[in-house]
Amino acid sequence: MPIQEKVLIDALEPFKGFVLSSIIFSMHRHGLDEDFRRGTTLADLVASRGGLDRARVAALVDYLVAAQVVARDSGGRLTLTALGERYGEARPWYEMMIGGYGITFLGLGDHLGEGSPPVPRVGRFVGSGSCGISMHDSIPLVRKLLAGGGRDYRLLVDLGCGSGVYLTELCRDYPEMRAVGIEPDAAAVDAAREWVAAQPTADRVRVEQAGALEWLASATDRPDLAVLAFVIHEVLGQEGEDGVRRLLTQLFEAAPDLDLVIVDIDLQSSDEAAMKHPLAQNYYAAYYLMHPFTEQRLETREWWEALFADCGLEIAASSLTDPAMDSTGMEVGWLLRRRAA
Repeated sequence: MPIQEKVLIDALEPFKGFVLSSIIFSMHRHGLDEDFRRGTTLADLVASRGGLDRARVAALVDYLVAAQVVARDSGGRLTLTALGERYGEARPWYEMMIGGYGITFLGLGDHLGEGSPPVPRVGRFVGSGSCGISMHDSIPLVRKLLAGGGRDYRLLVDLGCGSGVYLTELCRDYPEMRAVGIEPDAAAVDAAREWVAAQPTADRVRVEQAGALEWLASATDRPDLAVLAFVIHEVLGQEGEDGVRRLLTQLFEAAPDLDLVIVDIDLQSSDEAAMKHPLAQNYYAAYYLMHPFTEQRLETREWWEALFADCGLEIAASSLTDPAMDSTGMEVGWLLRRRAA
């Protein structure tokens, strides 16, 4: 019996979201939203950009008009709609989850077997998207933790710095502080250096390509502040619990008076009540999903806090994201210090 149209419409809703999110990322990536924001025509868009295929751009525009992301008037003028503006507010989420992990989600089905290699991801967009998201959630969280710590800082090391925004934002807060960003992914290093060079704090920041443990083994600098933002679960996934312990031990052996800020995600994917939250449905469910496929291992808040204590660290402060931005309670920040003897 043929499928009924109403059933088909409902069943294809996820497909619509898949294509729409991909097109939103492409629109942002190529800056087309800025053209639409200023108002343009198809002819002007193709002419001003140069080298574009008119038929393909026309198909893209038709799709965006049908999706009500772009409006087209009777004269052919194209403008960004209020819905298009709303999607733009979440630009870094699309950058990380579609640009960075889009190929990951498409490859999950081929990597379910035991011993399967990790699914690829695009490090540049993972790093830049994650740091863009951080401007909204984790950087305010880090600032809150540090404000209550009562210390000034001279040298920051960001282990896994992504596109470098923690380096420049914290240097903005502490005018006497220098900063070093450590990042293993070459494309992310390029993105970080490009970002840093354009910021007023560029003369106090450098970015090095290395893994966290590799850099610590050869480091001569003695930081008084370190940041691990969404990195410690990567170390756990790739180096195991022993690798995390080595990282924490080496950090505090190199700098016993260090303030260490860790931001990570509390593993709540099996908590059915928590996962009914709308933001969990629209974002965290996918975030939780892709981690085991990419050599990353999330753990619960309780698990991490027990590990910190076992490593001889004390929690000087902890907090969640601002509930006005994210009320799930799934993102946690800690300010850690070596426990007094």
